[in-house]
Amino acid sequence: MQNLRNKTYRALRGSESFLKTDMIYLAKGGFWLSLSQGVAMLAGFFISIAFANLFPKESFGNYKFILSMVAILGAFSFTGLNTSVVQSAARGFGGSLRQSFRINLKWSIGAVLGGLGLSIYYYINGNTLLSFSFLLAGLLSPLTASAGLYSAYLMGKEDFRRSTFYSTIRNIIPALALILALLLTKSLGIIIAVYFVVGAFVPLFLYHRTKRAYQNENKKEDPELVSYGGHLSAMEIIGSIANYLDKILIFHYLGAAPLAIYAFAIAPVEQLQGGKKILSTLIMPKISGRPFEELQESGPRKALLLTVYALGLALLWVIFAPYFYRFFFPQYLDSVFYSQIYSFTLLAVSGTIFNETLQAHKKKKELYLHRTIIPVVQIGLFFILLPSFGLMGLIITHVFMRSFASLLSYYFVKHPIEN
Repeated sequence: MQNLRNKTYRALRGSESFLKTDMIYLAKGGFWLSLSQGVAMLAGFFISIAFANLFPKESFGNYKFILSMVAILGAFSFTGLNTSVVQSAARGFGGSLRQSFRINLKWSIGAVLGGLGLSIYYYINGNTLLSFSFLLAGLLSPLTASAGLYSAYLMGKEDFRRSTFYSTIRNIIPALALILALLLTKSLGIIIAVYFVVGAFVPLFLYHRTKRAYQNENKKEDPELVSYGGHLSAMEIIGSIANYLDKILIFHYLGAAPLAIYAFAIAPVEQLQGGKKILSTLIMPKISGRPFEELQESGPRKALLLTVYALGLALLWVIFAPYFYRFFFPQYLDSVFYSQIYSFTLLAVSGTIFNETLQAHKKKKELYLHRTIIPVVQIGLFFILLPSFGLMGLIITHVFMRSFASLLSYYFVKHPIEN
C-alpha cells in the first residue's frame, strides 16, 4: 500500500507540469467532495425512484411548482453569503459563521413576507394546500438557508472530511424521511410538511455541531462580509428567478403533468453536473490567493480539458439514457429525448473556472454584467420559445444559454473592465 501511495503521489506531482494545477490538493479534497457528491446523487436518485413509482404525475408536478416558487422567494434573501463565507473563513475570520447566520436571518424578511403573502392569496382563492405549503416555507426556509451556511464555512477551512460527513447526514436523513412518507401516504400536504420540517431540522443540528467543532477558533468577524455578500446577492436575484421560472411557466401554461415530465428529463443531467460543484468548491480557496494575471493565462487550457471531459460524459448519457429510463422510470419515457438534448448543458462546466476567478478576485462590474445579461436573455427566450416549441423550447434555451454564459465569463476574465 505504501508503494502504491508513493507511485500515486509521484504520478500526481508529475502531471502538475502539464495541468498547471496542485494535483495533490485536488486529489485529497476531490476524494472527500466526490464521496459527498456521490451520496447526494444516490439520495436524489432513490427519491426520484420513489416519486416516479409511488406518486402521481399531477401531484409531483404540483410538488415541483411549490418548490420552484419557494426558491424564487429565496432569491430575495442574502443568497450571496455562501461565497462570501468561504472567502472569509479561508482568510482566517473565525467568527464569520455566526456572523453570517445572523445576517442571513435578518435579510430573510423578504422571503418570510413573500411566503405569507402567497399563503394569504391562495387561502382567499380556496386552495388550502398551497396556502399551507407557502406558509410553512416562508417560516422555515430562512432558517434552513441560514443554518446551511455551516457548509460554506467548512469549505473555507478546507475541512473536507467533516464537510463530507455532515453532507452525508444532510442528504440521507431527509431522503429517508421523504421516501418513508411516500410509502405511507399519497397526501401532497404531508409530503410538503416532511420536506420543509426535516429540511430545516437537519442543517440546524449540523450548524451547531460546526460551531462546537470550531469553538476555540478566533471570533474575528469579516468587515467585508456584508458588503461583498450583498453585491453577490443582488447579482443573483435575476439569475435565481431565471433558474426556476421555466417550471412556473410550464405549470401555468401546460399543466402539472408536463412539468413532471420536464423535471424528470433534467434531473439526471443535473445530478451529473455534480462535478462542476466539486470543482467550484475546490478551486475557490486556492485561486483567492493567486494573482489574477496568472489565472488569465492558465484558465483557458484547463477549460479546454474540462470541455473534452464534459463532451464525453454527454455522449455517454445520450447512448444510455433510453435504457436508464426504461429500467428506473418507465412512467417517464416521454422524458428521454428531452434529457438527451439537455445533456449538452454539461459542456458549460468549462465556464466554472472563469466564473470562480471573477468571484475570487471580486470583479464586481464584470459579475454584475454577467449575472444580468444571462438571466435577462434567458427569460426572454423562455417567453419566445415556450409558446412555439413547448418543452423543447425550454431545453434548447438552457443548452444555448449555459454555453453563452461560459463564453461570456471567459471574455470578462481575458478582458476585465478594470485592470
